[in-house]
Amino acid sequence: MKRFEWFALAIVSLAATALAAPVLMDGVAAVVDGKPIMRSEFMNSLYQFQETPEGSAMSEDQQKDYVLERLIEEKVLLSRIDRDSIVISNSEVDQRVTAHLTQLAASQNIDLATLEKAVRTQLGISMAQYRDQLSKQVRSHMEISRVRQMHVGSISPTKKEVEAFYKAYKDSLPRQYNCVLLSHIQIPIVPDSMIVDSVKNVAEGLIDSLNLGMSFELLAKNHSQDSSAAKGGDLGYFKRGLLDPAFERALDQLKNGQYSTSPVKTNQGWHIARVLGRKEDGVRSAQILLRTIPTAKDSAAVIARADSIKAAVKTKEDFVAAAKKFSEDKSSNFRGGLLGWYQKNEMEPAYVDPVANLNVGEVSEPVLIDGAYHLFRLDDARQIRELTMEEDYGKIENLAANHLENEKLESLVKKWRQEVHVEVRMKD
Repeated sequence: MKRFEWFALAIVSLAATALAAPVLMDGVAAVVDGKPIMRSEFMNSLYQFQETPEGSAMSEDQQKDYVLERLIEEKVLLSRIDRDSIVISNSEVDQRVTAHLTQLAASQNIDLATLEKAVRTQLGISMAQYRDQLSKQVRSHMEISRVRQMHVGSISPTKKEVEAFYKAYKDSLPRQYNCVLLSHIQIPIVPDSMIVDSVKNVAEGLIDSLNLGMSFELLAKNHSQDSSAAKGGDLGYFKRGLLDPAFERALDQLKNGQYSTSPVKTNQGWHIARVLGRKEDGVRSAQILLRTIPTAKDSAAVIARADSIKAAVKTKEDFVAAAKKFSEDKSSNFRGGLLGWYQKNEMEPAYVDPVANLNVGEVSEPVLIDGAYHLFRLDDARQIRELTMEEDYGKIENLAANHLENEKLESLVKKWRQEVHVEVRMKD
């Protein structure tokens, strides 16, 4: 485990918090840039590190040295918050905490009220106290992420760098357990052309209203068919590449405050796009979305088509050819529909039921997911497997990028450490 991965982890789970060691008599273990590392903080981190494979392989003195060094480096990193004028609002933190608690409850198939009872029973604290603990962890994690984003950014490794990373760390890369190899064919439900044209006419009428001086926000609230309507169509900031390409191309043609003079078509329907502001890495936009909703007849036609394809594919080669010819998923159709390997406990939720009872080589019945029917094929299944360059290049590329980013951050922290005062007070 790399040093910055160790202290820049995602928020700890409820179970991990419940098993945390008790706080010992407090004192100051070290001071970094005027900010203390408390002995209790050090001891709790030490107990957690001792439970890891890396920690268990060290002597107690080595464990203590390692943990204290990592905590010092974390404080050095956090010393950049004031220097870089990084501000994280309480509302941002609160939103992350609420999202974490909601996900935690969902993962246990319980509601928030039941989760609150579990917190009281297992931890002996109120939900308000638990939220306070989580808020501190979330804020620290967000601060580290912001410093990392500002000074390191995203690194896109070359193929040569990915290959070198794989060669160097092949034996220590995470294994996959209880996993399946999936392919799919995706056939979207396309509304009849008459529906598409009629919705476009409505969108053009709204643009005429805008041209006559009507408020964009008011029209969005009254007509837009998505969650942004309540905010006058405001979508917020998005980095380039995260929005629909057609929508982004329309935004590229607009200045701040301008809206598109003709409707923009995407898979969702017809959009009236507007630019609210720009940053170096993205744009704040708004929209009025009028959806093109398929009829029952349109859905029935796609189901019939999917059934016909399923009946025709008898072999893996048949499935590959059909995916290349019929699948509308541009990220996988050129590979014969190959989605790759998934651990069953990390699989896309919508994929779980369709493939649960398939044997290797079988194809699922058509299943509706996000406005398209899918045929899934179970290509392989294994209890344990190693990552390979041939089948897992994307995963390995991400691991290599994270490794390079960590190396750059580590180098920066070493430099920053020379700029702050560090005093170690704990002697045992």
